[in-house]
Amino acid sequence: MRFAVRCTRAIALLWVVAGLSACGTGNQQPVASVSTNSLSFSATSPDATTPSPLTISASVSPGTVSVAVLHGGSAIANATYTLSGTAAQIVVDPAAPSALGAGVFHGTITVTGYSCGNPGCSQLVSGNSQVINVTYDIPPIVRYVAPYVGVATGSPLTASGSVIIRGQGFEQFPVQNVTFNGVSASTFSVVSDTEIEASYSLTLPTGSTYPVTYPVQIVAPSSPQPIESDAKLVIVQAPSYVSTTLPYPPSVTGVDQLRYDAERQALLVVATTGSGTELLRYAYSSGSWNTTPATVSSATLPSLANLSDIALSTQGGELLALSPQYLTELDPGTLAIKTQYTPGPTPAPAGVYLKNLAVANDGNAIVTTGNGSSASTPLYLFAVRDPAFTQNSTTPSLDNATPGASADGSVVALQQGDPSLASSPPVYQYTASSETFASTAAAINQGTIAPALDQSATRIVLSGIDVYDSSFTLLGKLPSKTLAVVVSPNADCAYTFDSSGQILAFNLITGMSGGPFPQAGATTPVSSPGTGGAVKMAISPDGGWLFLAGSSQIVVAPAPTNQCH
Repeated sequence: MRFAVRCTRAIALLWVVAGLSACGTGNQQPVASVSTNSLSFSATSPDATTPSPLTISASVSPGTVSVAVLHGGSAIANATYTLSGTAAQIVVDPAAPSALGAGVFHGTITVTGYSCGNPGCSQLVSGNSQVINVTYDIPPIVRYVAPYVGVATGSPLTASGSVIIRGQGFEQFPVQNVTFNGVSASTFSVVSDTEIEASYSLTLPTGSTYPVTYPVQIVAPSSPQPIESDAKLVIVQAPSYVSTTLPYPPSVTGVDQLRYDAERQALLVVATTGSGTELLRYAYSSGSWNTTPATVSSATLPSLANLSDIALSTQGGELLALSPQYLTELDPGTLAIKTQYTPGPTPAPAGVYLKNLAVANDGNAIVTTGNGSSASTPLYLFAVRDPAFTQNSTTPSLDNATPGASADGSVVALQQGDPSLASSPPVYQYTASSETFASTAAAINQGTIAPALDQSATRIVLSGIDVYDSSFTLLGKLPSKTLAVVVSPNADCAYTFDSSGQILAFNLITGMSGGPFPQAGATTPVSSPGTGGAVKMAISPDGGWLFLAGSSQIVVAPAPTNQCH
């Protein structure tokens, strides 16, 4: 190895001049030694903070004029060193767990001393090399289960269902089981490194107080450390409501959004008033609904001015409230504000406002935008776990898109455009398993009714009328007089509220090759929610109860007895 340098010059980059002697007479074989030949790092999960650096002591023999410290392998982010006399300190920085993911990672550090190979030191002679082996263990993590609410029925009370478990590292260490508070899953399948499909059947202890929480865990014996899990399956008892109405506060003139919080048995409403919007929360407790809702408005929380949409996060710990400039996180039980966010680091273009949102099972909320005219504007992903607005390489710009998510969060359908458009724009979908957007085979102008999906996105209703399958192939149609629609969790039935004031059931299993679906039941609610404006509709996760919010009031009604099953 030849270098056109003198011993008095610094050798670039990975070389440090020892400064231990003069040029020397040549042919001296330097000796390097290190305090250890192995280092190990560990992190508790891919979401953990980066472990602290580790320091190695090294020494070199007199006559050494330079030292090279080389590092390689994914485990090591950097290795820096200082040399004083014959002693060196080597600081090893591990890579960030988020950059590596789960697994066992390796790296090496090679320390070599060099002496002058001739009197002019124009040639260097390498001595022995010391190799330090680095290992870095990061176990998998379980982040979410969706849907996170299950329903117990029967006697004894039993909860059964299917869920999607999201996390990281499921293929790095073989998963041998999935458990719900220690009870093995009925079935499970590892779909990818970030996704597991599982089913459960849980017999609840006698005298359980609802909701009952079942921590979700994976069993992977080869994991180097215990596996963290933030996922919890919450089991509620099938509701036994009665038909009733819930009044609005006097200031309310209409409704923009309605969501049912199954974990806490509460209705969340975005209501319009003469001065803006209010967020209302109606709680069910001790056998009855609280008819005086908890309320928060822009008067007390400016970021809620002109509130347009709300959604519960993947695990239900946050209520996401969207206004033209802000996404605000609230406590879903108290409506207390947590934090508010604006698009960034690149702000939304001038004139563009935040419009609607829906939540996927990867922890992302899909946030659409508009600009007051028929034009394409950007979409955003909002990551709830590490709160921030982001975009990826597949994030499109859409024309005032309105999203709707399946209950398991696997698919978000995005309908765009305006009813007046001569050419119908394509419907897009966000696929949570790959975190990608793509256009679909469906092209349809959107109306005033948001997309409605069943639990696993096998039935997708667009514009309140057109029913598609998971490939966005048109299956059939619902009546044109539909004002609001929901799909039963198991996809067998669509429930509509129409301009005649009835709730109708339609069998979605019997396809009509693009024609009308057969009606399978009907009921008239105890009172009309009011049809002077938009009517919003929600369904309980057992499929047994419907909630309607109109211009006049909220109506709680049983789903029609039907022949969909």
